Amino acid sequence: MLNAKAEIKFTLEGRNYSGTKHPLRPTFRFSEGLLFSGNIKSNNPEYLYNKKYIVDIEFFTIEDEGYTAIKPYLNEGVDLVMQEGSQIIGLARLNSFTYKGKQ
Repeated sequence: MLNAKAEIKFTLEGRNYSGTKHPLRPTFRFSEGLLFSGNIKSNNPEYLYNKKYIVDIEFFTIEDEGYTAIKPYLNEGVDLVMQEGSQIIGLARLNSFTYKGKQ
């Protein structure tokens, strides 16, 4: 599983997100065709439009094969698009990340 520390910002005007009811689980686009879900984890009760937040992201869907596919696109400071379906909802900048493969 890939774990990351990131700065996120939601960019849909007038739309805020709750951080407490259900885990936020947007899709992150690493490259064209490389989309992976991730759980946003933090102590923020809500995420307001156009504000920046430092969070942890748990990419529970990235295992060995997926990690091999995204590895060329991974580096600190990389910007990822956050999506709900095909709609862009925000941006995430990876500050750091670690990968732990299957044991």
